[in-house]
Amino acid sequence: MTRDERVTALTILGEARGEGEIGMLAVACVIQRRSREREKTPAEICLQPWQFSIWNAGKGKVKRERDLWHLWDSKHMMYARGLARRLNNEKIVLTDITKGANHYYSKKYLKTPPNHLKDGKLTITIKNHVFYKLD
Repeated sequence: MTRDERVTALTILGEARGEGEIGMLAVACVIQRRSREREKTPAEICLQPWQFSIWNAGKGKVKRERDLWHLWDSKHMMYARGLARRLNNEKIVLTDITKGANHYYSKKYLKTPPNHLKDGKLTITIKNHVFYKLD
């Protein structure tokens, strides 16, 4: 795997491995949408400070890839790797199951949407993740 594929796969695993394949696909769709909207690679999107909690090291700092190697032990590792490869291939577009979402939060950890989503449009709820479209 390339570094970009590893970063993307670790993000998918870290954010949604407990949500099964459908949850991981939904997170991948958000990464893809942000990548296209912001004209950045999926890995660049994943590593932006405060964007994906799995990478947050506090005070706006991002964890190193080696800090997340434990995620490779997930039973969903192969599925996440496949999604990451597809996301990092510009010719492949995932079918967006989030209905255009570019943000989400986990109701497993937050009872109400974070403030930055208050002006967003709720698009869908998939398991514990609630998806939003922000303009």
